[in-house]
Amino acid sequence: MSSVRYSQVLKIVLKVELYCLKCKFVVLKAITKLMGIDKIEIDMEKSTVTVTGEVDPVAVVLQVRKLGKMVEIVTVEEDKKVEVVKPSNPLECCNRCQHISFKVVEYQGCAIM
Repeated sequence: MSSVRYSQVLKIVLKVELYCLKCKFVVLKAITKLMGIDKIEIDMEKSTVTVTGEVDPVAVVLQVRKLGKMVEIVTVEEDKKVEVVKPSNPLECCNRCQHISFKVVEYQGCAIM
């Protein structure tokens, strides 16, 4: 598995041998093992796989080639549709957890005798 992540989000379009649903599943499973992938789209009619995310295009090609499939890079471009979302402060409280009530009942022993 590749642990290298790119700092920019790329849209990688690959031409891959896809003949049946099993081919599609095997390719999908192999590509999802890589880190940094946001989205994978597979077009069976055009035999293309589109991978979007912070991932090395060469690593994607190598994962598919390990399956014995012929693969060719069609395009690699920066994905312009991605919004950068800043994470919210994890210490902010929604105050829902403050309204939990519970009742403690002491154990009185067995009542069956």
